[in-house]
Amino acid sequence: MVYYFRVFYFCLGAQLLFFQNCVYGKSDFSLAMCAATKCTGQFFNCMKDKNCRDTLNCNRKCGSSGTKADQQACHLVCQLDKGLGNKHYQSFIGCGVKNDCIPKLPEGVDGTCPVNESNMDQVYQLSSIKELEGTWLEVRGRNCGVKGSKWEGGYDALPCRNSSWVFSDQDWWYHTSFCSPGSGGNCKGKKPVHLIASPSINPNNPALLDVDYTNPPLKPQEEEWYVISKPHPDWLMYAYCGENPAAKYAGVNIITRTPKPWETGIPAEVESELKKSAEKFGIEYDQMCSGDHRNCPKFDAQKDVETWIDENK
Repeated sequence: MVYYFRVFYFCLGAQLLFFQNCVYGKSDFSLAMCAATKCTGQFFNCMKDKNCRDTLNCNRKCGSSGTKADQQACHLVCQLDKGLGNKHYQSFIGCGVKNDCIPKLPEGVDGTCPVNESNMDQVYQLSSIKELEGTWLEVRGRNCGVKGSKWEGGYDALPCRNSSWVFSDQDWWYHTSFCSPGSGGNCKGKKPVHLIASPSINPNNPALLDVDYTNPPLKPQEEEWYVISKPHPDWLMYAYCGENPAAKYAGVNIITRTPKPWETGIPAEVESELKKSAEKFGIEYDQMCSGDHRNCPKFDAQKDVETWIDENK
């Protein structure tokens, strides 16, 4: 789920571009000037639009050039919360991607896919997507946004993260919602943001679930999912391995359909199997971060999906 940004926050004054209250390195300044000179029209349109300016300012606050952990997750929430419906922001960022003003994050920084040809035969094979129907709560994750961990994106540590699989308009859809990093369980009074994707079991590899996002800030964004362990109908561990124009990324999640996992915890027999599977795939179980959903705001995955379908018919 994922987006690496070396963010440019520009201010307009006397027809000069400069950074406001920020200290950026030379590489960031070069990236900023690349976007400003190759996407001049898009830039000025963004500066004239308050929501577009606010989105870039939100990006600015996330940090730049690896200055802190979980900044990719932070940028993702900014883009979905403020920028996704803003045509000027989308136009500006899209132009920046097209003109190589937003570089790729080096591989291996934002997670490495634990599934490969050598262990593919140990992946659990879904009989159909219906096995995943309903809303699952993320209780543990591996991409926790810890600096220097090689899992720095922070997507799996986003508060109130949910995964929902809904059937609508004669098809299956994936919906994930979450809050901004460090916002706590109540999202600081804001509604959670969400992403929607079109999932399908790969016809050539039944162990692989293709998940193509329909509303990502950076397009295209595609993920490969592998169910690493499913010791119980309502508990499973999966890996996602994805890519968009800015980065390759990966993560591992343990999710459950249990209504209140913060009260029940992971059943001992389930956790034992999860740990065994994690070891098989080289996943450091004890370094996974935990999620807590007890104070999370309500969301409606079915409604979000149906709204997206209606708006894009």
